[in-house]
Amino acid sequence: MTDHSNFEDSEPHGIAVAEEMPRDKGKVDHEELKKSGYIFQRDAEYFTVRLRIPGGTLSSDQIAVIGEIARKYGRGTVHLTIRQGVEIPWVSFVKLGEVTKALDKVGTPPGSCGPRVRNISACVGLPTCTHANIDSQALVKRLDERFFDVVLPTKLKIAVAGCPNSCSNPWINDIGIIGCIKPGVVPEKCNGCGACVRVCRESAVEITNGTPRIDSAKCLYCGECTRACMTGAITVEKEGYSILIGGNTGRHPRFAYRLVDFADEEKLFRVIENCIRLLKEEGKRGERFSRLIERLGLVEAIKKRLL
Repeated sequence: MTDHSNFEDSEPHGIAVAEEMPRDKGKVDHEELKKSGYIFQRDAEYFTVRLRIPGGTLSSDQIAVIGEIARKYGRGTVHLTIRQGVEIPWVSFVKLGEVTKALDKVGTPPGSCGPRVRNISACVGLPTCTHANIDSQALVKRLDERFFDVVLPTKLKIAVAGCPNSCSNPWINDIGIIGCIKPGVVPEKCNGCGACVRVCRESAVEITNGTPRIDSAKCLYCGECTRACMTGAITVEKEGYSILIGGNTGRHPRFAYRLVDFADEEKLFRVIENCIRLLKEEGKRGERFSRLIERLGLVEAIKKRLL
């Protein structure tokens, strides 16, 4: 269950919304329904139901049941969203309550839309991805439990990437999280094999006089050299999360700002809490986090409020 204990408000969604839904469609507040994942279509008789799928991971059983629900209550199709969610279109208003209960039973309740923390996206991460530095899916579950559906003046999108390859697009999310590793050098253990040089895509590693050297200005903290070294000459000096803020897509896309590297999980959660608090205190309705940062200025005073 989502823990909003440190935040002053959240709103009902899923089963709670379905149970309170008016029988008379003429009394329906479309914007309120949209906040809970019920999106009205151009044909006003129908809704698209957006599901809560943190990290984009579903079991085969869940996929099968979602398909059955789409056939029974929609037109037999689902849409996979950019943010790893699932949408069931063509659901009649009078069937929204039934659909919600059926989805809740399988662990995929309607998700959020509108001004709040949205479904959190992520790459596959450890243990399946050979490039990952973190278990992205496990982190998403903890983030989802803590922050999903927190009400804000605007939408807030979070993405988790297991490494700087950034497959989940953390650089174009309001808050991006990247697993990072800083390599360290133990010169006496180097045998000059050059594996670290060959694996570095940034040309940040070179071997000079039998000693590996890492150019910190080029290093992206991917950690590949630490995994390629078989002698222990290149080690993990530091690891954690890079935290990015203020990215977004849409009509006016922009890349995020790098706020901090090598944060531990406690600091990561604290930064997200502070971002949410800043949005609540300073944000204007509909103003994306990037615009708030521009308006206030990403100066040391703002960084101190977030860190």
